[in-house]
Amino acid sequence: MPSSNYAFVNGRFLPEERAAVSIFDRGFLYGEGCFETMRVYAGRIFRPLEHFDRLFEGLHAIGIEPVFSPEELRAICRSLVQRNNLGDGVARVYVTRDSTVVTGQPRAFAPRRLTAIVSTVRVNEQLARNKTANRLPYILAHREAEAAGVDDAVLLNTMGNVVELTTSNVFAVKDGALFTPPLSDAPLPGVTRRAVIALAGELRLPVCEQSFSPEFLETADEVFATSSLMEIAPVTTWSRRNDLTPRLQEAYRDLVRAELT
Repeated sequence: MPSSNYAFVNGRFLPEERAAVSIFDRGFLYGEGCFETMRVYAGRIFRPLEHFDRLFEGLHAIGIEPVFSPEELRAICRSLVQRNNLGDGVARVYVTRDSTVVTGQPRAFAPRRLTAIVSTVRVNEQLARNKTANRLPYILAHREAEAAGVDDAVLLNTMGNVVELTTSNVFAVKDGALFTPPLSDAPLPGVTRRAVIALAGELRLPVCEQSFSPEFLETADEVFATSSLMEIAPVTTWSRRNDLTPRLQEAYRDLVRAELT
């Protein structure tokens, strides 16, 4: 059955089945572009301007001049959410050197608990800090996870330090403090990561942004992943307890409700 949803492509709202970019688009040919994936709660996008700030930083890093401003992109996303009658779902903005594409699709979200391995794939520190369209290292790492019968994989940088999971940031809890890789180790500067660090401060939980090896995960009391779509998810492979993670999950849900109501 054809989709009744619309997409935005280069200045026009089109039915999804008619939405297309050129076969010569450099995003299609080479992955030359950046994207943002945002969660929609009851028809409202959570922190879109923070996502667009990161999008524009990534585009600047790879030398792409965006056609639309952050405020224009927010208006486009709002219009698309209304056209597609989205309640809960996902809004995605993809900007290449040649195109701007925005989609909005419904999705149900259930709480997640993850299992994970440490991938053999290494990330490039220069590129990993931006959400570029070239996701091959993360795809390969996720295939390793699937082959191992787990949900996800932790990627390391060329120094052997923990960076992130394939689609989320990672936190470890030890002795009542939160640890997460510093931005200098090239994790994506996640919108949810930033929110969790701020919430930890409000809860008077120490936060340490410092490098650590995968062996550190083995000694952690709790490990959890953060992303806009799954919010905060325990990584049970390395979690011996479950004390602080539920507190942060509740605080994050309260934050979303407070900002969107």
